[in-house]
Amino acid sequence: MPRPDPRGRAGAPALSFLLLLLLLAAVPSEAADTVSVDVGAVYASNEGTSVDPALGTIRGKLHSMFNYTSYRMLDRKRRSLSVGEAGEFELPGRRTMRATPLPARGDKVRLSIQISEGSRNLLTTTLGLRRGGMVLVGGPPHQSGVLILIISAE
Repeated sequence: MPRPDPRGRAGAPALSFLLLLLLLAAVPSEAADTVSVDVGAVYASNEGTSVDPALGTIRGKLHSMFNYTSYRMLDRKRRSLSVGEAGEFELPGRRTMRATPLPARGDKVRLSIQISEGSRNLLTTTLGLRRGGMVLVGGPPHQSGVLILIISAE
């Protein structure tokens, strides 16, 4: 009676494992299809010299990028969005920002951004950043200063 080839049996589990790994690599993970978008609205002006303690970690960036003496966090919102899903963020001064995650590779995030005031479009752009990265956008006039938007994505 012929003996079965031991290589055939030993190779079957290894081949099954390899096929499983290939299938898992081909299926995109849910985390990569979801982006957590965080938007902070900062009021910057030359009225006073205070910096909101909530801005402590980016104080130096604000001073190096913008020429104002006072910075105050007005609002901060976070939303989890799927790639292709638009999320609305209300901004001070009856403005809104729409963020839509776009397809990106690796640890990159691409966001389509549209800022509007009523029916008037103020800005349309696409931001590219690393997951966990942040972009500061000098925005529209607000009271006696301007709004600065802190946009981050994970």
